[in-house]
Amino acid sequence: MRVQSATMPLSPPDDRPVSLRSLLWVIAAVTCVEFFETGMVTFAAAPIMGGLGLRAEEFAFAYTVYGVCAIFMLYKHQWVVERFGYRDFILASLGVFAVGATLCATADGLTQFAAGRALQGMGGATFFTAGRLQINRLPAEARFSGLLVFIGTLLGATAISPLAAAGLITLGGWQAPFWAMLPLTAAVAWIAGPRLDRDTTPPEARSEEHWGWLLGLVIAVFALQYAIQGLQFELLSHPGQVLATGAASIIALSIFAARQWQRERPLIDYRGLFQLRYLFGIAFYFCGYFMLGLIGFILPILFQHGLGQSMTTTAMVLSASMSCSVLAALAHVALARRWPRLRPFMLSGLVLLATASLWLGQSAAVTDWQQIIIPTLLVGLAVPIYMGPVAFGTFTQIAPKVFSHAYQVKNIVRQLGLSSAIAVGTLVLEWRYARHLDTGHASLDWAARLLHGAPASAQHAAALAQACADAYTACGLVALALIPVVALQRVFR
Repeated sequence: MRVQSATMPLSPPDDRPVSLRSLLWVIAAVTCVEFFETGMVTFAAAPIMGGLGLRAEEFAFAYTVYGVCAIFMLYKHQWVVERFGYRDFILASLGVFAVGATLCATADGLTQFAAGRALQGMGGATFFTAGRLQINRLPAEARFSGLLVFIGTLLGATAISPLAAAGLITLGGWQAPFWAMLPLTAAVAWIAGPRLDRDTTPPEARSEEHWGWLLGLVIAVFALQYAIQGLQFELLSHPGQVLATGAASIIALSIFAARQWQRERPLIDYRGLFQLRYLFGIAFYFCGYFMLGLIGFILPILFQHGLGQSMTTTAMVLSASMSCSVLAALAHVALARRWPRLRPFMLSGLVLLATASLWLGQSAAVTDWQQIIIPTLLVGLAVPIYMGPVAFGTFTQIAPKVFSHAYQVKNIVRQLGLSSAIAVGTLVLEWRYARHLDTGHASLDWAARLLHGAPASAQHAAALAQACADAYTACGLVALALIPVVALQRVFR
């Protein structure tokens, strides 16, 4: 059966009836994969670097490759769906993701590891957008249940990922989180494969290939991601080169967007997205993902390397904080049905986030790590209270025919926000760590200590904890600066 658009499949094919419960299982299965794996790899960054003997710059390069491939596939998401349908697309993506995980698990250096991360980026980019769009296959009265499953799954997978990574690494070394992806992808294929629709789009309605322009897009995205990552390591030594690369990539991406604007059947129809509400939403999304990425990057460094806690203790703290996010997100979804106002929730989340971040900024360097458990849990509560209303408000005026395009752009912004957060977080740690060291002690690169697992003196651990505290203060100031913006704007009310 063919339909006019693959962006909003309204029902499964008539000859393959799928029950409501089965569709909810599909949403949960497809959504969980990338969030679970990304959470584990982020938590296990230091053991992975140590196991492969990678410098921090090399690990950042692999992260860049993952981001570039993910963004490329987000651009091609609808193009693939139009020609092959969601079932074949998701099954192929699961296979590519599993092959990438195998390459990472068997790697002995940067080249194979980066190749594996590239394949994981290409495969993993599919799942978030696909899981969200599967909600549109549900009957209208059941879509709230689908939304709960979607939110609960992505946050739940993120919440358990630190504990899973800690346990797997203890049992099987740094390779274990990658090997764990093989049974997971097989299980998702078994659950989702028979229940996914195979609808395609007639040739005359499909978006165009744009392969030449896509090559330029890939180069520009790589340059932008490389510049963002380069901020961590080369801004002070080669500022002109880093900033020039970033500026050139932004110009190239602007040219690509302008060219797409003029196409009758573009890869992403920006014309349908150029509305004030969506643009505000994308800006709020970027800020939210930036703060989320910064918090997620700093927490494991603070607890494990600044305060000297074990990997298991660190994982328990992270999972507890993220579990608070699950509870807060589900509570917001329930409350929003009765009180659909967006701005009060957004302001409440920002106030809570600013309070918790500044609290951590003042207290993160204490010797008793239990004193900062409460602000750590409050951070987990705050993020979805802000991000939930942004998610609800951004897409309310988007036409169904470009809904998939809108979600693709949102996920590209997510990738850029997280990359920017890690770059800025690294810069803040590098700068503040050096400033907090006593002049009588030799400087030691904090990233090198994470890499080699060398025991640090009390002075170096204290300096790193102080640097983490400064990073949390910076995050709190970002949240404070965003409060008047949200309060004064009249788009998200």
